[in-house]
Amino acid sequence: MEKFVKVGRIRAHLVDANSRARNAILLIHGLGGSVDSWANNIGPLSRRLRVIALDLPGFGLSDKPRINYSIRFYCGFVARFIESLKVAPLAVCGSSLGGHVAAELAIQRPDLVARLVLLCPPGALPKSFKGSPALWRYSKVLQATSVKETSEALSAVDNKPVDNVYAKATFEKMSLPGAKDAFLSALAGSTKAPRLNSRLGRIKMPTLVLWGKDDIIIPVQYAEPFIKMKNIRVVLLENCGHRVHRDRPEAFNSLVTGFVLES
Repeated sequence: MEKFVKVGRIRAHLVDANSRARNAILLIHGLGGSVDSWANNIGPLSRRLRVIALDLPGFGLSDKPRINYSIRFYCGFVARFIESLKVAPLAVCGSSLGGHVAAELAIQRPDLVARLVLLCPPGALPKSFKGSPALWRYSKVLQATSVKETSEALSAVDNKPVDNVYAKATFEKMSLPGAKDAFLSALAGSTKAPRLNSRLGRIKMPTLVLWGKDDIIIPVQYAEPFIKMKNIRVVLLENCGHRVHRDRPEAFNSLVTGFVLES
């Protein structure tokens, strides 16, 4: 069920599926994404879980005020969002930028996070990392003037074509007032955010990290800091790029459902 909730002054859009399920998971999309990013996951996951997919402020159908979209801001917003729904503690799953936010949330507000799922998160990159060529190709989504150009920018993430439905939805949402400014602000916010490396040991809850072996946005070599964590399970998926949940939806849905329901 799609709906909106007010968190402070921001009206946030979300999908809330199977609200009667005992176990819940929050899905947090990546840079330029929205709840549409999880089109192949919400249905299958909601067979056994309550699934809450959020449009981060600045993206999708959520409000897009002219503010600094830093990781700190997003962490605080997601914490208030979870509290407003009265669903804590719950599993939190973040993809790319969303993974950075989810990891920071697990550190800052462990009372809200029962289990943590990270998909190719950028938060533990070395300071020397200035972005991959694929990331800069993807950023051309900002200049796209058609669904075709949007599709070309999206396909640059993994050098794989994306379906027209997803490209159309992305084009429409990136065309909304404030969306492109938010994209640039969130990208800068992630780049400037304090690195997680020295603080990963503060993540105490069970954690699952999924990484595509063919990821060209954040190559799999950058998974190393997460491998060293305690209470961690790292799964490298073959024939899979940066969008784990879109490239390998059946594997993602199965792994995540099993992880959340583990006793």
